[in-house]
Amino acid sequence: MKRIYAAVAATLLAASPAMAADDGGFYVGAGIGYFGVDESGFDESDTGFKLFGGWMYNQYVGGELEYIDGGTVRDGEFGIETTAVNVSLKGNWPVTEQLDVFGKVGYFFWDADVDLFGDGSQEVNESGSDLSWGIGAGYDFTDNFGLVAEWQWFQIEEADADMMSVSAVWKF
Repeated sequence: MKRIYAAVAATLLAASPAMAADDGGFYVGAGIGYFGVDESGFDESDTGFKLFGGWMYNQYVGGELEYIDGGTVRDGEFGIETTAVNVSLKGNWPVTEQLDVFGKVGYFFWDADVDLFGDGSQEVNESGSDLSWGIGAGYDFTDNFGLVAEWQWFQIEEADADMMSVSAVWKF
């Protein structure tokens, strides 16, 4: 799995500037939002955050790599703590010079620590990889700084998870 991360990071960082058209280039960001998990009657949420970077090959197509921490989703004593790396292909549509809408599809490499009794006496660690997708909109305040609002969906085995977030983005 580390080879996949390395290959994706190398591809995003080493993409030739000659491939970039208008509005292409490297960007990084950080966001905070709501991370929820829904599985068989368990439907709870917590505050999550994410760090990400990507490369827009042109104004329409790009790739993105994210680290996501979903916090600890609790229902009474039962809790699930989720972290993940998400790799996505991003399709972007510029509505105006400052406003873009986008969709993403990718793969979500997750790790979940399940605390069955809330006291740490019975913990189970699960990990895996599943599909992810998302939609959002970005607004550029300057050529190098903008905000992004996004809703992402993840599959974590039988559970459905989602994250609604607001992120600051710096473009280079």
